[in-house]
This record gives sequence, structure tokens and C-alpha cells, in this order.
Amino acid sequence: MCEEQGLRGYGKTEKIMDYKKTLNDYVFIKLDPENKSIRLRNGCELFVDTTYEPEKHATVEGEVWGLPSHLSYTGTPNKGMPWKTRMELRYGDKVIIYYLAVVNALKKENSRYIIEGKDRYIFVPYQNIYAVIREGKVIPVNGYVLFEQVEDPSITRDRERMKALGLELVTLNTRTNTHVIYGKIKYTGEPNQEYVDENYSDEGVDVKEGDVVVMRKISDIPLQYDLHSKIDGGAKYFRVQRKAILAKI
Repeated sequence: MCEEQGLRGYGKTEKIMDYKKTLNDYVFIKLDPENKSIRLRNGCELFVDTTYEPEKHATVEGEVWGLPSHLSYTGTPNKGMPWKTRMELRYGDKVIIYYLAVVNALKKENSRYIIEGKDRYIFVPYQNIYAVIREGKVIPVNGYVLFEQVEDPSITRDRERMKALGLELVTLNTRTNTHVIYGKIKYTGEPNQEYVDENYSDEGVDVKEGDVVVMRKISDIPLQYDLHSKIDGGAKYFRVQRKAILAKI
């Protein structure tokens, strides 16, 4: 997993010295401190039980300390990357990671971690990284875009017409996973070049910041959970790959 001799014993306490070269599309990441507390607006610190809904407390931010020399896309299922994309990460980048990739890396049976005092380092697949924060700029990777969820534009128009008449529009939320959601694009990155599954493609999905797009309901997956959200002062962003965008309004 890593070409440096000092990292062959991952899953144990080791001495980390500098940036490393990794293997098999793994990225070596130094995690941010654990999310064991939240700071309230009045300045008080509230400690939380991280065993309850662990996905909402997993540390999903970290700094890149190791990278593969290239990404291995073969076009064959379960062999290499599930999509073809350019290597966009750099040493020292701050990244946002899929929470389950972090949880799995830290399991003893998987042992894809190194502990040095209070510092935690993990190996995660490149495909499980959603975005880079570099010099204050947010850059989605792996074909993702970040968006803010918005109301159905047709309902918004009806609401405004009713308000002009002095009336209030009341709607019932009856959406299920077979329905769609609407989002306003906040950040975009490069599209993926190809997918192992030939039914998917980013070709023609031309979106930019400010566009309102339509996606299936199952696409409303938060980039970070509310309690520990850090991007743009805790803004609630969702992530979706271009291939899952159905239309642009």
C-alpha cells in the first residue's frame, strides 16, 4: 500500500516523517482532530456521544500526506478505479472524504491506519474523496459537483403569485426515493472521462455555478453533517456526480 519501509506496519503506532508515495489508488491522509465536541454560539463547548449516529460525527476532513504516482483505470469491474479521471490531488491538500471510508479504515480488522500520539493517519481509495480545499478554494473531484438544495422552481413561482394576491400556498411533502430534488450548483470540478459501467457518462452534462439542476431524490447526500460542517462557515452542501444529474433548468 505504501512504498516507504516505515509505513509497512500500518495499523500500529509509527513515526510519520514526510510525504509518501502510495500504491493501488490509495491516498494517505492525516485526519483532522476527532469530532468529540461542538462549540455553541455562546462560546461554550458541548461534548457529544459519537457512538450515536457515528456517520454524523466521523472526521471527514484531513490533509494529504501520500499519493499514488497515477490512478489505475482498467475499464474492468472491480479492477482499479470505477471511473477514469485525472489525478487532481497534491501533497498538503485539505480533502473531504466519504465518512464510511474513514470508519472502515480505522477498523482493527482492516488496519488501514497509523496512530502517532493524538494524530491519526489513514489510507482511503482515491474514489472516496469528494472535494479538495486548496488556498481557500473548494474544488470537487471524481466528477462531483456540490449544490445547495432548493425548492421546485414551479412551486416557488406559484408561491410568489399567491403571495402577490395576499394568499399563502400550502404544499405537502410527499416525495419518496423515486421522486426528484432540485439543487443550485455551488462548486464544480472536472467531469469524469469514462465509467466502467457503460450506462453512465458525464458527456454533455455542462453545469456551472448558479445553475439549477434536477436529480433523483437519493442524490441528496450531505457533504458534511451539520454539527461538524466547516466549508463556507458551515454551509449545508450536498454532493452528486454529474452522471446522476437528470436535467438543467
